[in-house]
Amino acid sequence: MNFSKLFSHLVILSSLIVSSAQAFNIERRVGISRQVLVERMMSRNPIPRYLLDQAQCIGVMRNVKAGFIFGGEGSTGLVSCRLNGGWSAPSFINSGGVSFGLLIGGQVVDNVLLFMTPFSRQMLNRGSLTLGGDLSIAVGPFGEGVGTNVAPMSNIWVYSAGTGLYAGFSLNGTVMTHGEERNGLVYGRYLTPGEILSTPGVLVPPVMKPFVDVLNFYAPTPVYQ
Repeated sequence: MNFSKLFSHLVILSSLIVSSAQAFNIERRVGISRQVLVERMMSRNPIPRYLLDQAQCIGVMRNVKAGFIFGGEGSTGLVSCRLNGGWSAPSFINSGGVSFGLLIGGQVVDNVLLFMTPFSRQMLNRGSLTLGGDLSIAVGPFGEGVGTNVAPMSNIWVYSAGTGLYAGFSLNGTVMTHGEERNGLVYGRYLTPGEILSTPGVLVPPVMKPFVDVLNFYAPTPVYQ
């Protein structure tokens, strides 16, 4: 079976049934994910290029937290994996959980996650995973740095930036899942996360292209003969 043709057919079919409201919601979420990565790279502390070059996958999440005493959180974003010559089709991702304790205020936290190891990439093919549980996470380093033999001490390095007042924010223990509903609306309901993340980004529908383009701009992937 020609997977590229099947993928294209599913995209065409799914696009016919997406309502204008759903399409706007998807376009908005893709735009937010693109914006989060651009703002990180344009900040005073951009992600070092040598880390971007070694990342197996890159995920972007905007977490929203709010509460008093009992804290709730939720997020949405996108993740894409490196393929020969470019980045894969992005998969929508969500995270959520409930924290207990004295939590005051609300906060929006933008996270860029670098999946640095083959194991972390493999885990992304699953329907869900626990950050800090299934995969170790650590705060990524700043500074340009040099060299190509960096040995990451963690499966995932995370870069975060937030606004608002909130005590104790952490990704440890966060359950990350793929957004099956949104993936289904864009790609077709029979594609698994692994199939999406192994599909070349050049095949994505136009609504997903801004995220693929920004990854190719900041973390270009060479073509291997």
